[in-house]
Amino acid sequence: MDKSTTLTTARKLPVAALMLTALMTAGPLPFALAAPIGGPRAAVPSGFSPVSVTYVSASDGWALGDVACRPGQCLRLLRTTNDGASWSSVPAPPAGPQGTDAAPLRVRFADPYDGWIFSTLPGQTRVQGWATHNGGQHWSAISFPVSHPASVGIEDIEAAAGMVDAAVQVGDQVQIFSSAVGSSAWHRVGGPFELGAGPVPRGELALQGRSGWFVQNDRVVVSGTRLEPSGTWGSWHPPCSSAGGPVLVAAPSAGRIDAVCTEGVWTGQKISVDLLRSRDGGASFGPSRHVPVASADLAAAIGTSTVAVGAQVN
Repeated sequence: MDKSTTLTTARKLPVAALMLTALMTAGPLPFALAAPIGGPRAAVPSGFSPVSVTYVSASDGWALGDVACRPGQCLRLLRTTNDGASWSSVPAPPAGPQGTDAAPLRVRFADPYDGWIFSTLPGQTRVQGWATHNGGQHWSAISFPVSHPASVGIEDIEAAAGMVDAAVQVGDQVQIFSSAVGSSAWHRVGGPFELGAGPVPRGELALQGRSGWFVQNDRVVVSGTRLEPSGTWGSWHPPCSSAGGPVLVAAPSAGRIDAVCTEGVWTGQKISVDLLRSRDGGASFGPSRHVPVASADLAAAIGTSTVAVGAQVN
């Protein structure tokens, strides 16, 4: 599953305001989604605050979030099979609630049965992640075959074409592990890659079929890698490496990658968000197109001709 599926449910759930701009091959089409928007919300608990959503089809998806309980907030996982017309509760793993100091949690599903919930807090002292292979009825802790008990944390997990890949911080490096979606037999397929010396490391995986790209940001672009036909991750130089800001990636098709660059953040220049498109798997990128947002926090492919760029607004 690629990141395009993570946007659909914004129309059905009471989420924090998110500004999205869709850039189509025919030209820019700006639009905004501000919650609450449209659609019935049957079985959504009162006060439910989603933090991550994932879809495996146009109608089948999950939403992870918090709901008030005793003594405070409790993690809740909801599922829809009718594009958000109704929601049912699914057991969640034993993770803590989301809060100001909590590790951000994400949910990903590859199909109706195989999914992952994981924390993305940098510099963790142990892996925070759980996997299910029966639609969320049971969860087990994720374990990666690392050689030493250094600081380990998950940066991103994405699944496509029957495989799941995870970008994992291991000490001061990043490694990529892979497994068949129906098992938890993780093995290393890429790295180690440079993590960066900044205080805010963030890794971005984009998969489409068995093509894939990974970018490591730490305030600015630090390193990148590309999934080779052999199933291992090889050398790749991401765009915007000298732009003074991070880059987000989205993969509309196996041969095309869109890069959203935030330029000038750490160079003292005027900040600009630009879209660059590659039609040869990331070997080269065409001319940039300006994106009318002040910053970019999310990039996701919608079909094969559109990329959505999201910016959090308070």
